[in-house]
Amino acid sequence: MIKLFFLFLALSITGYIAAFLRNNPGEIIIEWYGWLIKSSVSVIILITLISIIFIFYLIKAIVNLFKIPSRIKNKLFANKQKKGVSALHSGISALIMNEKDLAELHYRKTKSILNENPLKLVLELGISKSEKISNSKQSVLDKMLSHPETRLLALKNSIDYSLKNNDVEKSAKLSELIPRNKDTPRWFYEKLLMVKLNQNNWQEVFTILKLMYKFGKITNKERIDLSGKLYYIQSQYNKSKRNTNLSLKNITLSLKHIADFPPAIAAKANLLYQKDSIKGQKYAEELWKKVPNPDLLNFLLNINKNHTALKILNYISGISKKNKSDFYINVTIAQLAIEAQAWPKAKSFLEKIPKENWTKNIYIMMAKIEKMGHGNIKMSNLWLKESENAENDLCWGCMMCSY
Repeated sequence: MIKLFFLFLALSITGYIAAFLRNNPGEIIIEWYGWLIKSSVSVIILITLISIIFIFYLIKAIVNLFKIPSRIKNKLFANKQKKGVSALHSGISALIMNEKDLAELHYRKTKSILNENPLKLVLELGISKSEKISNSKQSVLDKMLSHPETRLLALKNSIDYSLKNNDVEKSAKLSELIPRNKDTPRWFYEKLLMVKLNQNNWQEVFTILKLMYKFGKITNKERIDLSGKLYYIQSQYNKSKRNTNLSLKNITLSLKHIADFPPAIAAKANLLYQKDSIKGQKYAEELWKKVPNPDLLNFLLNINKNHTALKILNYISGISKKNKSDFYINVTIAQLAIEAQAWPKAKSFLEKIPKENWTKNIYIMMAKIEKMGHGNIKMSNLWLKESENAENDLCWGCMMCSY
């Protein structure tokens, strides 16, 4: 609309000037070396305009003529860059296909054509066949850190490598470069948490946990679960420093978040036992009735290690009366009965478990009872035969690393 207005204005002014000159043509006389030139004002203006336009295009043509070499050079450079970008894209595609040899071939094409750029650095990093960070690979990672587009990728590779090699100092230094905002992926917060744990920087650990929840990297359920485990780790750290009171405070917070966390239950029983043996044992016995688990069993067995196998069996049986239907308790008492050579009792507790829930270990225990307790080799062999097709026993371990 504005352009139309100015066009209309220009045409109006031009029309007005043309009408004025038509009504008032005037006369201009020029005398030059005996020559006399007579003309109207409008003709002189027209000649002047034509001369200006001619001179303008003449100068433009001369300038373009001088620019021809640089244009040819730019065109050749552009074609070269186009080939380089094409090779770069092909190299990235080859990386995605996990064809590192092909990716390296395309990278060589880009090496002398393209200047350093984030995508080229990604390709150069990707063609590295070694998991170790060599000097050349480290140089690439350092360059990637200077580009916002590749900084996180460089940090991920460097931090992961330093953590695997237990280079605590370097991983800590690199972790400080991790941006703490909502756009940072969860992986980086997890590694940042790991680094701060290695440093025993508990204030930072829980600050990072809050940020993870704030930015939606973990759910509220995950936050509660992770808090319980972190307080447990903090408790173990303070215990190693012989700070029993602070360790007990940490373990109480851990159980506040995860009430049935077996390691924390056993740890609290142990800490209470150190301060008051009767109180610690009573706590363990009460929790055994509610949450029987291997950690708590180990604690109970440890505080009764000087007793005979039969006395330990009777003790565990006595505090397990309310949980006679619990699978783990029945298996535990059966194992203790076998150690005490109380064969009938061992067999009776295994038979309390429904046959469809029997595991490989139960069949093996039944075979041992028949062989050692009753001398029935034939029946023992039958149980061993059945154990071959039985389900493997459930085991307690780390869900992250399967150990």
